[in-house]
Amino acid sequence: MPTRRAMIAASVVSVVAPRLARAADTPAPWTDQGDVRVSAGIMHWASMGAGEPLVLMPKLGGWIADWRHVAPIFAQKYRVIAIDSPGHGGSVMNGPPPYLQSLPESAAMVLATLDALGVSRCAMMGNSLGGCIEVVTAGLWPSLCTKLILLSVALGGVTSLAQLAEGDKQAARDYDAEGRPLPRPDADLVKRFGVSDPAINDEQNRSRAKAGVWVRPSERGVGHAGLTDYLPRITAPTLLMYGEKGGYKQFEAVGKAGLKNVRSVLVPGGSSFAHQDQPVATARMAMEFLAA
Repeated sequence: MPTRRAMIAASVVSVVAPRLARAADTPAPWTDQGDVRVSAGIMHWASMGAGEPLVLMPKLGGWIADWRHVAPIFAQKYRVIAIDSPGHGGSVMNGPPPYLQSLPESAAMVLATLDALGVSRCAMMGNSLGGCIEVVTAGLWPSLCTKLILLSVALGGVTSLAQLAEGDKQAARDYDAEGRPLPRPDADLVKRFGVSDPAINDEQNRSRAKAGVWVRPSERGVGHAGLTDYLPRITAPTLLMYGEKGGYKQFEAVGKAGLKNVRSVLVPGGSSFAHQDQPVATARMAMEFLAA
C-alpha cells in the first residue's frame, strides 16, 4: 500500500492558491472557499462552520453546491468542507481528461487538499462519485477517516477495460460526439433516481455540462476501481444511506459484507439525492450517526 507521504508528494505542486469567487458553482451558504494546486490542476473547496471537520463530496456530474441545503445544519456543530471532484465544478484540471480518471488518483488529490487545509482527521460524507472517492481515501489512509457516510453509492467489483469499452457503446446515447453529457429529461431522473423535483434535474444538467468531458472518464474510474477490495481496509464506522424512492440499495448487502463496522438507514421520501430533496431528514440521520 502506498504511503500517505509518497502519494502527497506525487500529487501536490503548491499549497493553497488565492481564493477565487465562483458564484455559479459555490453559492451561499459558504463563508470561505479557495483552491489547492495539484499536479493535474486545481482542487476547489468551500467551507463553513467550526469544530471537527466533516468533508462532503458530490455526485458524478455534480458540484459542491449540491450540499448547500444540508451544510448549514452540519455547520452548527462541524467545520464543513465541501470539495469538488477532479474536473467537476470549480476543480479545473490541466488539459484533456484521460480515458479513465482513476479513483486512487482522485483520492490522492482529495488528500492533498485536506493536507493544505490542515486537516489530518475528519468525518467524510459522499454521494455517488464523491462517496466512491471517499471509500478509496478511507481504505488507503484509514487513520484519516473517523466516520464515513455513503449516500447512494455504488459498491461494485472490478470492471475490466474490455467491459468498459462495451459500456461505452451503451453510454453513447448519453453523450455528444465530443464526449460531453447530454441534458437528461425529467422523466429520466424520476425513473433512474426517484427525483420528482424538476429543479434538481435542471441543476444537475447544468453541473453535468460544467463537468463536461470529465463525467464519462470519472464514471469509468468508478467501474474499474473494484471498490469491494477497499471495504475491508476501512476502519471507520460507516453509515450506508439510501433514499426511499432512489436506487443503489442493491449495494447494501455488499457494504454490510465488506465493512467491519456498518449500519444502514433509509431516508423517507428521499431520492438517490436525498440531501437535495430531503435535506432536513438526511442531515438529522447523519448527525445522529456522527454523534453516536
